Amino acid sequence: MNLTFKVEEKSDNKTVEILTREAFYNDKDLAEKGYGCSEHYMVHLLRFRDGIKELSIVALLDNEIVGHIIYSKSHIFTDDKRTINTITFGPVSVAKKYQKQGIGKALIDHSIETAKNLGYGAIIIFGHPNYYPRFGFVPASTYNITTKEGENFDAFMALELKKDYLSNLSGKFHESNIYDEKLYKREIIIFDKSFKTN
Repeated sequence: MNLTFKVEEKSDNKTVEILTREAFYNDKDLAEKGYGCSEHYMVHLLRFRDGIKELSIVALLDNEIVGHIIYSKSHIFTDDKRTINTITFGPVSVAKKYQKQGIGKALIDHSIETAKNLGYGAIIIFGHPNYYPRFGFVPASTYNITTKEGENFDAFMALELKKDYLSNLSGKFHESNIYDEKLYKREIIIFDKSFKTN
């Protein structure tokens, strides 16, 4: 599979949103929440708030966009009142007909290398604890980091991009509130209506 990568351009926006919606859409969410997924709206919002343009990356196969990953600004507020800047990724989207073919892994690998080259210090995510360790992620508790609510669990993970960037600290992690879909339920429903129904 001859994948190439590029930074998302404005002309790619709608294609990426459609791909993301199709990748995550499910009828259970539609029945329970009134919308089939929120990830396409998160991508839309992140372009204007907290997203990192250089880390909104599409994967192409024969010039067709088949995957997308987007990063946002986040930080750790330490117990001694310092702010340590971090980054967070998600959603990671792969077109349905190309899922389970290694595109998501390739996107993540490429984006991690890009983030390192751009000088970022660490990535913190909420993700599947059986999947992300293959990229080097470890439990955030390894670095004495908790969620902003003071919690820790297997899906809360960190990856240093610079050696010892997260060493010798203790604090709480804060991500963009764009990921809190409860804040945007009405907007998600309105936004989703602009897409063709499944």
